[in-house]
Amino acid sequence: MTALLRVQDLRVRFRTMGPLKALATGTKAPFIDAVCGVSFEIGKGETLALVGESGSGKSTIARTIIGLQRAVSGSISFDGQEIEELSGAERKPYLRRMAMIFQDPIGSLSPRLTVRSLLTEPFRIHRRKDHDAGSEAERLLRMVGLSADFGRRYPHQLSGGQARRVGIARALALKPDLIIADEPTAGLDVSVQGEVLNLLARLQDELGMAILIISHNLNVVRHMTDRMAIMYLGRFIEVGSTERIFEHPRHPYTEALLAANPEPDPDAVLNRIELKGEVPSLMRRPPGCEFHTRCRYTEDICHRVFPEPSTSPDDTDHSFRCHFPLKLEIIPVWSGHILSQSEPNDCD
Repeated sequence: MTALLRVQDLRVRFRTMGPLKALATGTKAPFIDAVCGVSFEIGKGETLALVGESGSGKSTIARTIIGLQRAVSGSISFDGQEIEELSGAERKPYLRRMAMIFQDPIGSLSPRLTVRSLLTEPFRIHRRKDHDAGSEAERLLRMVGLSADFGRRYPHQLSGGQARRVGIARALALKPDLIIADEPTAGLDVSVQGEVLNLLARLQDELGMAILIISHNLNVVRHMTDRMAIMYLGRFIEVGSTERIFEHPRHPYTEALLAANPEPDPDAVLNRIELKGEVPSLMRRPPGCEFHTRCRYTEDICHRVFPEPSTSPDDTDHSFRCHFPLKLEIIPVWSGHILSQSEPNDCD
């Protein structure tokens, strides 16, 4: 499959204190790495999910791809063109082919604009004068199952589901090749969630667009996606086809996430896995395997050696970072390197 979006060794960091304070306190690196060495591809028409706890770096990746955040290193190429180093004017034609559905359906809509103005805003920003604004707004509303009367409403007059549909319609205005959906069902009733998911699936079939979906809802991930990537402290710790990971998780963190997934059957026998401790601070990453502070399978090597990606012999597209995967038949891709208890890893 031809890659529409290719991300290589992406690294995004944020400053934790100002230059003067860092100088006064003797802090050599006043930064935290929110995303550390992430690589992935999305093919045309494919759906990839980013899964992980809050603060793992999922939304930061999305915002970096769309141009709202700058990376300190790594590359982002879209349809074969490296875009991370392009200027604003040079990036615009490529950003026109990407769109984002933000997590807060109402908060992402300007309260001063009507729905009609919100839907036609992409045409104004990209100076597309070859379309009639009124007819385009009505077309987009029909596409997401809303009547033309909604064009006269303001965001505060919309329900959460209606605001989500308006956000989807706005994202589709310029017929993008890639949609980035950040928690598209967050805050919605279950029935409305189903409507939104079915709408996205139908539009993907009709328009052939690729989707990068960010979600905590594993039922949504299993229903919507072809592949998924599990994130922990800004890294991918397991990547593979969605069905493969659900059926054969290799990383203990993935196992715990899947075990915590809500089960609608009240008579089902649940095998919950309780993770001990808190998520480590990005300012003090644990040495060795960063998950060892919460892992129930941890051994001495986990405290000292950072695990490099490995793959299964029967599925080389299923990769994971773990010294003691849930199934032991692994093929190392690269050899690990030893970190002392005091030595920081490459993201410190």
